[in-house]
Amino acid sequence: MRYRSLLRDTQPVVEPVTLAEAKAHLRIDNDAEDALIQSLISTARQWAEDYCDRTFVLTKWVLRSDSFYGQVGSPAQFGLRSDGNNIEGRQGVVPNMDVELPRPPMSQTTGYTDVEVVYTPLVSGTTATLSTTEYRVDYNQTPGVVRPLYGKTWPGHLMDQNSVTIKWWAGYGGSAGPMPAAVKSAVLMLVAHLWRNREMTAEAALTEVPMGTKALLDTLRWGSYR
Repeated sequence: MRYRSLLRDTQPVVEPVTLAEAKAHLRIDNDAEDALIQSLISTARQWAEDYCDRTFVLTKWVLRSDSFYGQVGSPAQFGLRSDGNNIEGRQGVVPNMDVELPRPPMSQTTGYTDVEVVYTPLVSGTTATLSTTEYRVDYNQTPGVVRPLYGKTWPGHLMDQNSVTIKWWAGYGGSAGPMPAAVKSAVLMLVAHLWRNREMTAEAALTEVPMGTKALLDTLRWGSYR
């Protein structure tokens, strides 16, 4: 399913690396620019998440789509490929029930596993929250998936822009503890780069370190799931 928009509903409250870890990496022993370093950590983490198409620290995402089957008029809306055939190559209109939740991994941290599904059933525009007994969540798939309960289907609803909204938590955890080592190393390297290169241009040509930030993050990168 192709979504119309994907936004952070709740920002992370911690970062993959602490201020103390970043200052140690930069060999800084004063507090004069703590605010700048902290902002560079957040910038580095966001860049790394976008590059990997993943979520590192607990974040609540909100996805909006035209329907449970994709955007209005999309072949995916009817479980079809772009050539009009279904996934097995035969003509048909059996819909694909799975709704993929991007930016994995889905959170399995206690207290942060809720998935909320809201839809617009009528032309009046009034929204309804789908009962959790009507769908199941696959937390272990990458990316995570929400699908109707066995033997059921998604409810009838208005097929219009942003008529379906899904909220869920993603990330390795609420602290830097469970973070993959490659993430922490890559964020520290990027913070150091941003610290030493504060302007838009450089006088000398710069070359990327062979085992640099991207090389580390490539071990975690998923890119597009389509």
